[in-house]
Amino acid sequence: MTRPRDSVPADRPASGPADLAPFDDSTDLLGVPGELRARAERDGYLFFRGLLDPEPILELRSKVLDVLARHGLRAPDAGPLGGRLDLARLAELPAERMRADIGVTADIYADLQKLPQLHRLPHHPSLLEVYRTLLDTDEVFVHPRHIMRAMTSHPATGATPPHQDFPLVQGTSSTWTSWFPIGDCRLGNGPLAILRGSHRQGCLPVGTGAGDGHWTSWGAQLCAEETDWVGGDFAVGDVVTFPSFTVHRSLPSAVRDEIRISMDVRYQRSDDVIEARSLTNHAERPWDEIYQGWSGEDADLMYYWRPERLSYTPWDDSLVEPGARRIC
Repeated sequence: MTRPRDSVPADRPASGPADLAPFDDSTDLLGVPGELRARAERDGYLFFRGLLDPEPILELRSKVLDVLARHGLRAPDAGPLGGRLDLARLAELPAERMRADIGVTADIYADLQKLPQLHRLPHHPSLLEVYRTLLDTDEVFVHPRHIMRAMTSHPATGATPPHQDFPLVQGTSSTWTSWFPIGDCRLGNGPLAILRGSHRQGCLPVGTGAGDGHWTSWGAQLCAEETDWVGGDFAVGDVVTFPSFTVHRSLPSAVRDEIRISMDVRYQRSDDVIEARSLTNHAERPWDEIYQGWSGEDADLMYYWRPERLSYTPWDDSLVEPGARRIC
């Protein structure tokens, strides 16, 4: 499968917001577990160039674009893997039907979540090996609640503000998130940025009053001096990963007619506690609906998570409720 026509070379220098330093590439530490874990502890993130084989990512991208085409959202002259949108059709989507955190309507998102390729990619051997190393375990548990973002310029959507994953995921604080684009993603397309070292602050109070719509309530409260943001262009196969206390955000997109497709996937030790919502799918549909029509090797992924073998911790509402102003 060929790369998108808007391909970003992996060695292209990053350019973007003035407050954004480039990622430190940790690819050369993959064979040095002690140094890899030490850098993760120091910076609160790890960035890897070309960690994943592009082929399954581009296969998933093709399937995602097929779904968007069925819903009339692709531009008629978009290339085979190009992300150009039909802005007139996009504008017709009612705001009340949009998943603001996803970029498309709830119905379109449910169709995306039914793609077996979306659920297979998080089990890529290169990802599992990274988390076996970081978590110092032989058995990594892959959360089935995979998030696919298909961010558009619809007015009901917007950039995600600075936040931590722990209040939204809960369970063990040792959960790690993997973020990677489904295709190439320039800074102008709105990829992820990381607040370096922010994991050392522990769980921060939420409710900054900044952001868009429903996001205002769970943004992390930051102090004025916390500005050490890192980021950069992503080529297909690049991955950034971070623990659940690391503050991160999406950058605003400067391209109105192009979709940004990405995934958030989470990992933990199999013997750590988990919160039950992490075993639901992100479309909030019954699993039988998501799995309908799966067969062959895809069927091997169905219900792999076996809830009876896990230990649970209850959901804590206080973690997502705006609290007292943080003292800086």
